[in-house]
Amino acid sequence: MPTTKAADPGGSRLIMLAIWLIGAGLLVIGVNAQLPRWAPPPVPSAAAASPPRAAIPRARALAAGHRRGSPGTAPLPRSVPVSLRIPAIGVRARVIPLGLDAGGGAAVPSLSTPFLTSWYDRGPAPGEAGPAVLLGHVDSAAVGPAVFYKLGDLVPGELVYVTRRDHRTAVFRVTAVALYPEQDFPAKQVYGFTARPSLRLVTCGGDFDEQTHRYLDRTIAFAAYAGES
Repeated sequence: MPTTKAADPGGSRLIMLAIWLIGAGLLVIGVNAQLPRWAPPPVPSAAAASPPRAAIPRARALAAGHRRGSPGTAPLPRSVPVSLRIPAIGVRARVIPLGLDAGGGAAVPSLSTPFLTSWYDRGPAPGEAGPAVLLGHVDSAAVGPAVFYKLGDLVPGELVYVTRRDHRTAVFRVTAVALYPEQDFPAKQVYGFTARPSLRLVTCGGDFDEQTHRYLDRTIAFAAYAGES
């Protein structure tokens, strides 16, 4: 009469193996939970970070801009930007107009919409004379890398396309990309008047502070108007 005793050792080994695998799996999960879920955002190269010119007085800038102006790169009338495209880093994003946040700084989209960008609508529109400023998140705990995660990978010469509500697309050529400590944010270079249309793209970057859950630096790309697409 057959018995089950002969099968017991094999069954016991399988049970023990299953328990070991489950334990090993839990251990891996526990270790991985302490690791970053994605790499830190790219840091601009030293070659890309030539400092932008500081803002210059409005009257002198207008005169200089008039002398340098050409029909192909004449400023555009004001129109709200609606979309952004940066082929070099794979960005295709909607742009929404925002003003100031509760702290008095330029507002950014909610973290619940990490793939949107915002236009600082108290400043010039893209293609209009002066610096247009677009902002976006670098990452989000919910999704990982966000719309401007690769902003630090841009290099001078690469193109940025901003389509506006009037169906015209302003094209900008990157001139510099740099990382600045948050406490030394170059407000004058970002928001200061420029005679020609210009563009600034702003996001977080550098080291992440685990205690405050904030990045300590800001990545900024500066771009000059190149005309219409």
